[in-house]
Amino acid sequence: MRKFFLLFLLFSSLFLTASISAISQVQGQNQNNYSLQIQGLTWNRTTLNILLVTPNNESWWNPIYVNSTLRAIGQWNDAISYFASNYSNFGYLSSLKFEPAVTNETKTGFDIYLNWTETTLDNTADEVGLTSTTDQNNVIINCTVNLATHTSHGDALSDGDMQNIALHELGHSLGLGHSNYTGDVMYPAYTLLGSADSISTLDIYGVATVFAWMLNPSKFYPVNEWLQSDPVILPSNQYEYLPVSPQNARPQTLANNPIVQTLILMVEILIHPEILAIVLLFIIVLIIIALIPSKRKKPKAAS
Repeated sequence: MRKFFLLFLLFSSLFLTASISAISQVQGQNQNNYSLQIQGLTWNRTTLNILLVTPNNESWWNPIYVNSTLRAIGQWNDAISYFASNYSNFGYLSSLKFEPAVTNETKTGFDIYLNWTETTLDNTADEVGLTSTTDQNNVIINCTVNLATHTSHGDALSDGDMQNIALHELGHSLGLGHSNYTGDVMYPAYTLLGSADSISTLDIYGVATVFAWMLNPSKFYPVNEWLQSDPVILPSNQYEYLPVSPQNARPQTLANNPIVQTLILMVEILIHPEILAIVLLFIIVLIIIALIPSKRKKPKAAS
């Protein structure tokens, strides 16, 4: 029993050391190299009219998703306004904003159309958000955002999930691609029932790059001479999340509980490839130890 306990302590120490090392390595790589891909496309206007088309007659439709998406739109407007006001080199972004409208039928004259569907948007992946852009000579003509209300397993998205996913897809409608940092709203993977996402300085730095023509509108054309589909690198030590106004903050739910968030974080850490391999090895070793028969001394026969 003592031998088993010592082995358990030994493997526990090795597991914790390796886990901390792997986490530190991943976090260090992310924090020292924040980058965001951009699409090489831009709008030629600064007020983007977005129409939210609601499928009111569908049995799967939940009207709460309208509020989720409007908050996401408000978050982008908040973040852009804050960035323009607090970073003097990017004051030109102050005139950039989304103007939303809600209807139950498609109307012409809008820049962005946002629709909801019941099922996921890809037959081979659990994709709950998809943005399609039409452009001409690298100038965006219009954009369509599709959001799924249910996962491939039939589970309905929560209010908070819809807001987070809408945030990500709206970033694409602004010309942004994906970030390399797992904590960024533009990171390509999303975990359901996660904490509220916030827009970062990296995201708005990307938007500022896409709309850099606002500094000198006369040099807008040709777009491909000044805007490339390359990653933008955030200057060091400038990554931070931008504040959200109370009206656009995600409502407090069980998913926002610190204990729940900690459990979710632990699961996300454990399923990381480098750590998952160590966990599986640790479990296998414990099983092997448990299956090894212990040697017991035979009692001496009475003389």
